[in-house]
Amino acid sequence: MEERRHTWTVFSSHGRMLFCVTANSSATLWAISDALGITERQVARIVKDLDAAEMISVERRGVRNAYTVNPEARLRHPTLAHVPLGPIIFALMSVRTPTD
Repeated sequence: MEERRHTWTVFSSHGRMLFCVTANSSATLWAISDALGITERQVARIVKDLDAAEMISVERRGVRNAYTVNPEARLRHPTLAHVPLGPIIFALMSVRTPTD
């Protein structure tokens, strides 16, 4: 049996979810869970959290949901509450690595 080491990342699952839906607003819960390496149940919980915080909106399109990031939403940590979400998400989404 392969041992999985728990490693930390700079961005939480909530933050990575924001990047994921910015890149693909019609991604399914399964596709998001696969991309983030977490369960679909965790993704569903994160969607509820982000929707409740008005960081994303969820719209039903046929049999799927579509997600829209609210660029005007403010970061939740008190020391960053003055920072709007949009510039951070869009700046990091536009970063290209030398191998791109």
